[in-house]
Amino acid sequence: MSRLIPIKTVNGTNMANKLQPTANGYKVTKSDLYSDSTSRSAETGILIPYLIRTDVYNIALEYVGTADEISEIEALYAPSGGTRQYSVEFLDNSTYFTKTMYPSDREKPTEIIIDGVPRIRLTLTLIEL
Repeated sequence: MSRLIPIKTVNGTNMANKLQPTANGYKVTKSDLYSDSTSRSAETGILIPYLIRTDVYNIALEYVGTADEISEIEALYAPSGGTRQYSVEFLDNSTYFTKTMYPSDREKPTEIIIDGVPRIRLTLTLIEL
């Protein structure tokens, strides 16, 4: 059995030998989507939900690496051929799931020096379509 890594593939690219998110930089969230017409009853104040979908994934990622490593990760999530949709195989509770996702804005808020080597922090969120 291969070792468990958070992001296994992106559009078929094997991520086993690529930079992975930091130990605290991988957060999987599942949400439910409700219609805009979901509201509360004027008489009772009780929620009248109109559920559209359940278990929609969002994955918050943080990478810290050299300029070359971060450039390689950014290139994986850059628009290609006009599309911003990616097939992503990721880990959730020791099980891999493959979902079609798109990336949020990619932020590089800081440069860090670790043992005299400059490192760049990259954060983004993958959102299921």
